[in-house]
Amino acid sequence: MRRMPLTFPPGGIECRTGDYLIAPQFGQHVGQDWHIFRVDDILSVSRLVALNTEPITLMAEDTLIDSMTPAYFGETYLLLTAFDAVFANEATARQAILGNTLIERTRGLLRSASDFPKDACQVVSPC
Repeated sequence: MRRMPLTFPPGGIECRTGDYLIAPQFGQHVGQDWHIFRVDDILSVSRLVALNTEPITLMAEDTLIDSMTPAYFGETYLLLTAFDAVFANEATARQAILGNTLIERTRGLLRSASDFPKDACQVVSPC
């Protein structure tokens, strides 16, 4: 079990549960299509390993290894809800958040916080 404090990645956004993220489409240049996500939770994840048991038992990888750093160690993840539509600019996206006109598209998206660089994304706190 991790007991050390975690931080957001250097150069990445900092947010809280309930905040909205305005971000360019992943893999696109800033100024292309803008998407809105709501931060439903902030997580640290552990890989699960399936043991050869019947029924299959799952164990956290970090309890099984002692000399290697487990996968995803120290990384911060965001559990997100994505909204329709795609917005032409940040101002229109912000207006949709503040006007509460968003249409939920997908819940339960897990993305690394490093996917949201501070210089390309905006955080909008709910009113």
